[in-house]
Amino acid sequence: MRPLVFDATIGWLHEAGGRRGVVIAGAHGFEDLCSRRFLTLLAGRVAAAGLPVLQFDYPGCGDAAGDHTDPARVEAWVKSIGAAVDRLKRETGVEDVVIAGFRLGALLAPLAADGRDDVAGLALLAPPASGKAYVREMTALSRMIDAPLAAKAGPAEPFDGRQVAGFHLSSETLAALAELDWQQALAEAVVPHMLVLANGRIPDPESLRSERGGIVPDVAVAEFEGYVHLVCDPTANRIPEPTLDLAASWIARLAEQAKAPGVAVRSDEPQTLIGPDWREEPVVIGGGSEICGVLCRPEIRTAPATPVIFLNAGAVAHVGWARGTVEAARALAAEGIASLRIDLPGIGQSAAPAEDRLFLYDDRTSSDVMRVIDWMGQAGFGEVGLVGTCSGAFQAFHAARADRRVRRLTMINPLCFAWNSSYALDLAAWKVYENAKAVRGPDSDAPQEPSRPAIGTTLRAGASKIGRLSIRRGLELVKTALAVPERLIGRSPVERWMRALCARGVKVLMVTSEGDLSLKEIARHFGPDGRRLDALRGVARLGLAAADHTLTPHHARRALVARLIAFGDDDDGRSNKAFVRETAVQRPKPALETP
Repeated sequence: MRPLVFDATIGWLHEAGGRRGVVIAGAHGFEDLCSRRFLTLLAGRVAAAGLPVLQFDYPGCGDAAGDHTDPARVEAWVKSIGAAVDRLKRETGVEDVVIAGFRLGALLAPLAADGRDDVAGLALLAPPASGKAYVREMTALSRMIDAPLAAKAGPAEPFDGRQVAGFHLSSETLAALAELDWQQALAEAVVPHMLVLANGRIPDPESLRSERGGIVPDVAVAEFEGYVHLVCDPTANRIPEPTLDLAASWIARLAEQAKAPGVAVRSDEPQTLIGPDWREEPVVIGGGSEICGVLCRPEIRTAPATPVIFLNAGAVAHVGWARGTVEAARALAAEGIASLRIDLPGIGQSAAPAEDRLFLYDDRTSSDVMRVIDWMGQAGFGEVGLVGTCSGAFQAFHAARADRRVRRLTMINPLCFAWNSSYALDLAAWKVYENAKAVRGPDSDAPQEPSRPAIGTTLRAGASKIGRLSIRRGLELVKTALAVPERLIGRSPVERWMRALCARGVKVLMVTSEGDLSLKEIARHFGPDGRRLDALRGVARLGLAAADHTLTPHHARRALVARLIAFGDDDDGRSNKAFVRETAVQRPKPALETP
């Protein structure tokens, strides 16, 4: 894989020697987090069949420059697909391309193909019924995830639009999306080949054929099998292998009909994306399974500061939940702190690990983190800090134990310090519950935010709330019971490991959301309220009120970034309890009820 920077965005080129290329137009926001791995696997299979493939982020999304406040987003997104087509042709010499669009990308792809003579095919994967239907779906997702959190947090910063799983869509963008109609747009695009994998009603192939310009498209339609299990959650989801095979084989078939290749003009210039306070370079780290990431440096050189490596939160790609990792990296750069956000093997853009591993919590992943630290050393950073949420906190903790170059450790809502069978059952139960919920709909009495491992299920789809709570409590009791024998003979291994890190001079920041299960995990190993953790010199605590496990609310992410900036500068050795008083987020005032 080779990274590219173009049109104020970052792309990932899966190289191949074929005569026809493929541009993947992905989803937006939460659906992007759920589908990024699926689309990366699709790109890999298509490239293996001989077609070079380019993945990229829309303006203001993912790793691209800009944000939701910029105007004319939908127009910019359509143009960015065309820019990706042009860049792929330039880099590889292909004469024409297939555009594969997933969800939002399927809405936009026909518009991007209109007026071009170099689009040989469209693969529309799970297109919404219409733009209006898409907006309704985003509204429903917002009410399920964001509304309950907003009710706790009280008045938020003014925003003319809607927050969907922490991602923002302005009113202008929502209105423009509602006007889109991919079937109507197809009538204007001259495309010889078309595949539609529908989520829901399968369209009539005849209705998708047009005779504009004397071309009657070759149209194939089928069901997008496994769609609901793909988009239920970025961590709990399942990759639909039959659908992956169907899409890849259909695209690969078009390779045989391609024109003769043109002349490739491979980029030799530095691939750098420049912002107001930062400059970013997409990187691929070798020495094992390829690890993709983005190095973010301050635009203006300042006094040396310990750089930060952001690890994945569960299976959330390196852009972060609600794009929080991108925001954090650029905010740190504005304060003179460099960072690297990565996808560990098997997540996001990166290659699969060379061997079978436990999902997310395998100790062998520490070696991958140390490869990343090695790369940072070659880039001129001799010491680093690690930041991880949930399973990323687990990986950061154990990588810090193994590598003395780690000088700062930030653990956000850690659900596991030391893996055992009870945690494996916990994770399996949650994944079954999230997949079952995708089919039957969310519980009306207790909305759960995606990526929050609030384990509470009976391992069958029709479980009652009481049954789910019983399993959740039972698993917590099992974990605590397993930790009791260790405490009877002295401190638990987790506490000893943490003490060893602190004795080595590693500074630790422990971040927890109000009511999160990580508070139980901390108490399990460090006593009620984590009092033995509080007693350790070099450990700071940050509590976030009205926040969920993945820090969906903007106020929670903003508080974390502020503490990371202060954490990088603080060397005075003040006691942990002082940090708690100074950095704990006060509960926002409740929102005023209006008629």
